[in-house]
Amino acid sequence: MDQPAPTPVALRLRGLGKRYAIYPNDRSRLLELVGTRRHHVEHWALREVDLEVPRGGALGIIGPNGAGKSTLLRVLAGISDPTEGTIEVQGRLATLLDLGVGFHDTFTGRENIALTCNLLGLSADQVEARIPDILRFAELGAFIDHPVRTYSTGMCLRLGFAIAVHVDAEILVIDEVLAVGDQYFQRKCLRKISELRAQGVTLVVVSHDLHAIRSLCDEVAWIEGGRVKKLGRPREVVEAYLRLEGVRSAPSLPTHPVEVTQPLAALGAGVVTPATPPGSASRVAPAERVSAASDPHAPRTTVREDHLTPVLATTPTTLEAELLAAIRSTCAPADAAALFHSEAGAPPRELDGETPRILGTGEVRIVAVRILDAQATPVERIRTGDALTVAVTFRTTEPVHRPIFGVALFRDDGTYVFGPNTRWDEVLDGTYHGVYTYFAHYPGLPLLAGGYRVSVAVYDAGHVAPHAWHNQLHGFEVVSEVEDHGLVRIPHAWGMIRHHDGEAS
Repeated sequence: MDQPAPTPVALRLRGLGKRYAIYPNDRSRLLELVGTRRHHVEHWALREVDLEVPRGGALGIIGPNGAGKSTLLRVLAGISDPTEGTIEVQGRLATLLDLGVGFHDTFTGRENIALTCNLLGLSADQVEARIPDILRFAELGAFIDHPVRTYSTGMCLRLGFAIAVHVDAEILVIDEVLAVGDQYFQRKCLRKISELRAQGVTLVVVSHDLHAIRSLCDEVAWIEGGRVKKLGRPREVVEAYLRLEGVRSAPSLPTHPVEVTQPLAALGAGVVTPATPPGSASRVAPAERVSAASDPHAPRTTVREDHLTPVLATTPTTLEAELLAAIRSTCAPADAAALFHSEAGAPPRELDGETPRILGTGEVRIVAVRILDAQATPVERIRTGDALTVAVTFRTTEPVHRPIFGVALFRDDGTYVFGPNTRWDEVLDGTYHGVYTYFAHYPGLPLLAGGYRVSVAVYDAGHVAPHAWHNQLHGFEVVSEVEDHGLVRIPHAWGMIRHHDGEAS
């Protein structure tokens, strides 16, 4: 039987190394130049890096600050020459690294477009054909004919990204520059990257956003001390990196919703499926009803048409029906129509130092988050084993297709307890436009005594960018009558087997 042809390689690195000579001052550099003694120390920013990226693939690069990630991208882009090793690049490569690299300060934005495109090998006719798309994407208005030296950092980013994604590049190399853009432009860039991936463009991206890395990339390389510490599937590499980072500094783990393998239904969790908004299209078109069995790359979906039917492991009991009605009553806005039509304003953004507390691209606005007991009464304290519901009321500012809803529980020291989401539990798939409340119900929460925090999020269909995210903003306390130690109370039993009785000897 003929073996399938191997996938062509877009990038191949073999034994790549980059060494820098570090001088304490300019005098030492001069003394070394005219003398025979060495006055510098050598620093290897990269050493023995072996990587391959297949054509159409996506490689994510993660690691702590100073690990060599950006150096690797600069070597790939040809900005810096390697000290040792080889690089093979098959195809036109475009980069988005340091803002404004390659721009001429005295040239206008329009002139810099022509200059950059010419340097990337485009003909004059090709440049002329692409300028309208680049201008439309960058949205710089009249500033496109002003010198680049008058641009803000964000304007340089817009221009640089617009050029990079419109030059028919077969390989796109991106550093952590998207983080400085505004939320609107970040969302626009992520959509464009997804389009390019669908068109078969090869992607190499460095980011500290580990959630985006897991969602965008086929493979992840963890760089540590200039070397590849681990290379493999995104989930495995990211989780290994997070474990080590947790040991180093004990930070809280990411609060994004994470994959789980056990559906909420198996846990007896009640969830509500929305009705189709009046005048809107069907939530999922027939062509989109693709099973995971027929397409392994398609997200697993189950679309339930019944409006207020809880997805439960067993037939709903009177108590469950009452609880569902109570949650609905507790969370109902006073005037949902007025809330929906009210002015949305700019997406909220809140930071605690450098730690994000509220973020989002703005299509979804979280109105209220409630922590409820077994009777759907708001509470701040429960007992070990009590039922708990986290209910999130939100509104949309535009139709949102196939969002992913998540709730994540943390102990107050940052320990990640549990974080299900609706994509992996195969519920609540559809198009939303209106005012809703989604909730996660825990019929018996086995947490031991202590303080806990809740993160809630609504992500886009690609699980890359949050429409709305509250990072550990909502807290509750668990009290317990027993003095167990640890995180959860696990059902257990004790026993004793006598093999020999010393008193009987």
